[in-house]
Amino acid sequence: DNIAAQAKSPFEKEKPYWWTLEQGKKFFRDGDYGRALLAFEDARNDRRAMYTRMEQNWIALLSISEVRRMHGALDRIETYIYERGQFDAAEAIEELYYRVKKESLNNSADRVLTVFKNLKRYPEAEYWIGKTYRLEGELGIALNQFKSAIEYGFNLENPEFVTEIKYEIADIERENQNYNAMERTLQDILLVDNLWREDDTSFIKTAMARTLDNEGIDRFLTMYRYKNAAAEKAHRLLGYYYYQSGRHNRALEHLMFAALITNTTLIDEAILKRFDYRFLTLNDLMTEITRRPDLRKFIDETDYYKTLYYLAASLYATGKSTSARGIWNFVSKEPNAGEWQGRSIRQLAAPFVEKSVEMP
Repeated sequence: DNIAAQAKSPFEKEKPYWWTLEQGKKFFRDGDYGRALLAFEDARNDRRAMYTRMEQNWIALLSISEVRRMHGALDRIETYIYERGQFDAAEAIEELYYRVKKESLNNSADRVLTVFKNLKRYPEAEYWIGKTYRLEGELGIALNQFKSAIEYGFNLENPEFVTEIKYEIADIERENQNYNAMERTLQDILLVDNLWREDDTSFIKTAMARTLDNEGIDRFLTMYRYKNAAAEKAHRLLGYYYYQSGRHNRALEHLMFAALITNTTLIDEAILKRFDYRFLTLNDLMTEITRRPDLRKFIDETDYYKTLYYLAASLYATGKSTSARGIWNFVSKEPNAGEWQGRSIRQLAAPFVEKSVEMP
């Protein structure tokens, strides 16, 4: 959250709504969820009250007979505000110009009212209220809060935060075993993945898959690089879901993207550490990066070995056994792969397609 940018407004009270939200986050981090929830609700209410007051002051201004004769022309009304010392209206219009671009108002006093109505909503507060309820096991309330935050996402200080909220929604839908809704939410997240969305002919995906199928994972990662951290988890989760529900071709596409995005990050980090580094094999890459605690954490957070295991499983299920064995062979030799090391060893000994799971 960009606190410094928010703090510039000269019209907010001593402890403005955004300060209260930050206090709530501190309580949340400290595990004091009761006080956190109260702070988040106060922040939401304080913001609503602030913009409601400004909206009412603006309506009062527009009701003045002299202003009514200006037929909603904002430039003329603004001149009137300062010439006549309409301090409440001046506060409102200056706060508005701080929050939105003046040009977006189209010189319309009515548009000002619409913007004030929208500004009453505080999606960050709705999100944190949802986070708190989710921790307390109130999944239904949390889901409604997250959806409310999405609905008013245009008010977010950081518009990209919408993706994080959608991941929260998908996770609750998974916990509720509402898999169709989870799938729709994850596919919606992938609208941020330009390569996935724009490749309607599947030309690039087909070329990538052909390299992976015919030449193996090391050649695939030598030829292709792709960074899109916001989309990686959606690809990964859809890949697991499609594999487990027996849709192996679809699983393969998503897991290929998830593995490519994750490994691109790791390769870039290896190059940052050693400028003359050139990727040759996954084994070589692991030698470069496993000495770094931050990258080991990244591998854990992105379920790196699980993704590679299921990428191999999807390849095997679609008839690409040679490239599948190459990936399983890599995972089987990784002591940090845990469960996925053991499962890869079993697949190498006697490969099989895992049984599909019926999902409601």
